[in-house]
Formats: sequence, C-alpha cells, structure tokens
Amino acid sequence: MPTQAFARSFIYNDIDKAQRYWNQFKPSEIDCLSFHENWKSIIPHLEQVSAQNCVQVLLWNILSNHFIYEVDKRNVAGYDPSLYLADNGVDFLMSNFHPLFLTAILSLLLRGFNYLISNKQDIYSAVINVDFLVRKSNGVYMHCLQQTTCIAADDNKHPILLLSYIHDITYLKKEKTTNLVITIPDEVKWWNYDFDTNSIEVVQPLSKQEKIILFHLANGKSSKDIAKELFISPLTIDTHRRHLLKKTNCLNTTGMITYAKLVGLF
Repeated sequence: MPTQAFARSFIYNDIDKAQRYWNQFKPSEIDCLSFHENWKSIIPHLEQVSAQNCVQVLLWNILSNHFIYEVDKRNVAGYDPSLYLADNGVDFLMSNFHPLFLTAILSLLLRGFNYLISNKQDIYSAVINVDFLVRKSNGVYMHCLQQTTCIAADDNKHPILLLSYIHDITYLKKEKTTNLVITIPDEVKWWNYDFDTNSIEVVQPLSKQEKIILFHLANGKSSKDIAKELFISPLTIDTHRRHLLKKTNCLNTTGMITYAKLVGLF
C-alpha cells in the first residue's frame, strides 16, 4: 500500500479547484491492469532517456489519478520517487508549483488536455508543451518545460496513461512567463498566459519567414549574413529576432533557438 507523502491540509489553498481540474480527464471506467503491464516493458528505455537527456520522467494514470512511475537520473527535481508514487503524489507535484503559477498552469494544461479529448485523431501524435516555475528539492524554483504525450487510451480514444518529460529550462526563459505549445505533425498551436489580465492569449505560429530566419540563426549566421541571403535589410532581421524573443518569452537568441527546437517550432 503506498504511503501518504504528507498531510493534505498542507498542500495548497485551492485544492478543490485542482481536484475539479484532474476530474476533467477521467475516461470511462475500465480495467486498466493490462496497461500497467504493458508500460513496464519500456522502463529500461525511460531510464535511459532520463539519464541521457537530463529529464525527469513521470507516468500518470488518469483513471486512478496516480503517478505509477517516476525516474530522475540526473536530479532535475531531486525528490525521492516515493513522494510521487504515494497516494497523494499528484498533489505533491502540484504543491511544488509556484503559487503565482497555479491558475496559469491549470488553465493551460486544461486547454492542452481538452485538445487531446476533442481531437482524437491526434491522441498519440500530439505533444503538449507547458513551461512554468516549480520548486526543486533544494527549495529553489526552476523554470521547467513539461512535455506530455498520451501512450494509452480506451476504446473511445480517451487518454488513460500520459507520459511526461520534464526539463530544466531556467537558463532559457524569462521568469514570470508560461507558454502552451501543442505540436502535431505539420502543425503547431500556441498560447501564452498573461499574468496581468489572468487570461490565455493565442499566439500565431511562426510564419514561413520567421522559420527561415530562426533556421539561419540556429546555424550561427549573423543578421547581416541572413539579410544578404534573403535580400532584406539587417534591421528587418533584427526586428524579426526581437519579435521571436517576445513570442517565446526567452532571455536571449541562444535560449530562443534551444527552446524552439525542444518544443518543435521549426
């Protein structure tokens, strides 16, 4: 029997709101024991992914609202796995969200998972990318990127098991920002959360020109070189660069390129 990670009364103020959020994703009640057996075969692969890519890996069973697997070979978050695998392990994770980000995270994740439920043809191909501040075991907040995909669904293509990779992208992103980027083959859907108005804003995916400029920047070319190749002014390239930085909420061009590659913007 899993143990309790801590008393529920010490988790966070709006626990009812959070519980309503998790309840959004519960599919029809079916026997999911077979799914538990199937995912165990990929454990060696997940451990390798965690070690080689410096990511924390979480597997969430929506039916029971429990994490059934966690590995963090490079101590991205640094917590003992038992805290995630406890009866209230999902609450434990949420209790470490930065308080100012809780509403933003829930709103964006709800938008992302509702996309999975509404677009069943993309159930296994969509990747939900959300970034936010979360507290590590040493008490320091990191800006993380959580990339989630569905690896098992019921007969109605309602998600059952969700696999998440969590990266530390503190060195890439501005602190008080959070994005939701959903990538599916040949398409990107993108939103930012506005903390001033507490609302979700649609972000237009990169234009063809922006993708070309980002590609050249990723290959180390200067604004002058890119402008010469595209027959436009270097000032136009710099304007595009500033616009890209604003859209991605990244600290600098290097961070923008790394983030764009991670979430599949180009």
